[in-house]
Amino acid sequence: MARSIKFTKLIPHLIYLSVMSYFISRFPRKHYTYRNITRFRHDMKHILLWTDVPGFDEEGQNVFLKRKCAIKNCYASRNRTLFGDLRYFDAVLFDAKDVSQGDMELPSVRSGYQKYIFVANDSSDNYPVCKSVYDDFFNWTWTYKLDSTIPYQNFAVKNLNDEHLGTYFPLKTKAMELDRLSKSRYHSKSKAAAIFLDKCDSRSEREKFILELQKELAKYKLSIDVFGKCGKECKRKSMAPCFWKLRKNYFFYLALEDSIAEDYITEQILYGYKYNAVPIVYGGANYPNFLPQNSYINAMEMDVEYLAKTMNSLIQNRSGYYEYFEWKNHYVITDYTGLDPCNLCRNLNHDPWITLKVSFYMFRAWWNPDYRKRCDTAICFVKVGMNPHAACELAENTPFQV
Repeated sequence: MARSIKFTKLIPHLIYLSVMSYFISRFPRKHYTYRNITRFRHDMKHILLWTDVPGFDEEGQNVFLKRKCAIKNCYASRNRTLFGDLRYFDAVLFDAKDVSQGDMELPSVRSGYQKYIFVANDSSDNYPVCKSVYDDFFNWTWTYKLDSTIPYQNFAVKNLNDEHLGTYFPLKTKAMELDRLSKSRYHSKSKAAAIFLDKCDSRSEREKFILELQKELAKYKLSIDVFGKCGKECKRKSMAPCFWKLRKNYFFYLALEDSIAEDYITEQILYGYKYNAVPIVYGGANYPNFLPQNSYINAMEMDVEYLAKTMNSLIQNRSGYYEYFEWKNHYVITDYTGLDPCNLCRNLNHDPWITLKVSFYMFRAWWNPDYRKRCDTAICFVKVGMNPHAACELAENTPFQV
């Protein structure tokens, strides 16, 4: 009897649960599909692209997988709200061109060990940094400058065992004369110099240098052929016809930089090395630290008159000209990766660097020691909106305010 009474008391509760279950089942429900996202491992290094950065043509881990990086546990994203808090990113990248413009929105929060990285694919003379907010702002730098946190080059000098020699490689080697077969590659040359030029107005004023050199070479009945947007068009479906002409016809290639900055050497110097024309360099780098001795002529070390005389002398004296190719008995000069995301990922996995708190206190002066003068002209150019040389004249007596 007692058991029957106890069971009877439970009936209302069972009815209540049944009714509640019925009504709950009538409400619409969301269906979720779960999948395993392996890219977000616990040891993944997350990189925020605050601006567009050269080398990162896509987001995610594919940037590192496609390049077959030795260390690939990195994930790049342009999504600032990916984690809901910017401080969860291991690194934040800022491109030099955007930083140089000076009006960019900056992060409002940052963590103690988070790395703010300044990335440059162009020279400090072309893109000076003017605003004082960037002093003591960046922890790392990723540029062509040798004293960057992550330095890079646009070309590689290797020994004959295909070992990359970096900078300050051993240059003092016994010269070996070119053999007869090697010399035969240069027999067809008949023209003085060529340059591929698409940027006709430069900070270095190389266009004026070309005109001055043209005048001096004319004394020897020699000339310079300018190809590209600033001269003759030789490009068809590819640059192959241009390269063939350079290899077959020209003694020299004018590797003239568009701006003068310490350590700055662009990949255009490879046109000379790859296509058997002695490079004539014109820039702010200490070239012996980067290139084999007696493999180039430095136009910054002589006046235009003497340079033209030297070029004519080498054309007339083939044995002297051949000496500029003896480096091939010791080295190979090839393309290099430049801004390679693999280098960034490798450094983000170097724990001593990650835990070390550093910053570039006088960043503007580090990036461009002449930044005060350059920022005068940069601001004037933006405000006036005219030819940079005319704008510079207006700004000469105007102090830059920080």
